Amino acid sequence: MKKPIPKLSMIVPWALLLSLILMVYFSSCSKPNLGNIVKEHFKTINNDDVEKDLTFFTDDIVFEVNDDTKLSGKDQLRNLMERDAVIKVRLTMTDIEVEGNTVVVKEIEKNEVCRLLGIEELSGKSIYKFRGRLIEKVKIESIPEAEAKLLDEKYKPFAEWANKEHPQEFSKVERDLPSAEKARLHLSLLKEWRDKTYTESVSAEQELIKLENEANDAWVKRDVEAYARLLADDYLATGPDGNIMTKAQDLASLKSDENITTSMIADDFRVRVYRDAAVVTFRSTYKSQFKGKESTGQERFTDTWVKRGGRWQCVATHYSRIAQK
Repeated sequence: MKKPIPKLSMIVPWALLLSLILMVYFSSCSKPNLGNIVKEHFKTINNDDVEKDLTFFTDDIVFEVNDDTKLSGKDQLRNLMERDAVIKVRLTMTDIEVEGNTVVVKEIEKNEVCRLLGIEELSGKSIYKFRGRLIEKVKIESIPEAEAKLLDEKYKPFAEWANKEHPQEFSKVERDLPSAEKARLHLSLLKEWRDKTYTESVSAEQELIKLENEANDAWVKRDVEAYARLLADDYLATGPDGNIMTKAQDLASLKSDENITTSMIADDFRVRVYRDAAVVTFRSTYKSQFKGKESTGQERFTDTWVKRGGRWQCVATHYSRIAQK
């Protein structure tokens, strides 16, 4: 006859058994969900709630941005958070991984600095290390190389302008640790630069269209002197057949009695300005006489202009015939 298996209550006293059950229960309940904590942290950033955001971190928090910025303690972290609130940092989590006390997050960031520079968003990766329920270390890794290059290209012209127009203010923005005050000054400089750049760009577009029309008028009027002023000495023109003409050859063609343009109307202008360089494309509808025989047609031009000594000059032209339907 088999002996009955003793019940657990017969071996372990009820008080101790209850204590063990409660320990297991509360241990499982008290284990923090680190992923959810980081998600809540993201929400507070997007709500510009600095005070609540600080509650997620230890007093001795270490915050590293790449390898060139290191913040220690809540006071320095508060300055960064206040800076982020001023520039309206908005984060979208695209991926999250939790392993032990570490959470790795991939995110998309938008902010006012990027918007004013003409950058829609930046992608990045953040690594959070926890001590219990609190974050004790954050490491923001470098953004992808292509985005870093774009950011550098966009920021460089602003930095050159700010360093020239507002050197003292710009030096305050660039040095030391981030703060709300510096962020507000940074945004102010960026807005002034953006407004001025936009105004100059619109002005340059209008001027370049005017110069293109002057070049067309000079060609119709066979005004060699007016046309020559618009061309750089190193000007090159490439035709539909791939042949290249120099400035001297183009002027000689204008003087020739063999091929005379009697009308040239330009439209569908598209102008892209890159500081002291620009690319202009347009459609030309023309009438001409070749050895006394009239012809009409349309061509698409792409002209490259460079500003030298305060004056725009055309350095290259490429044109091709538009097929008639």
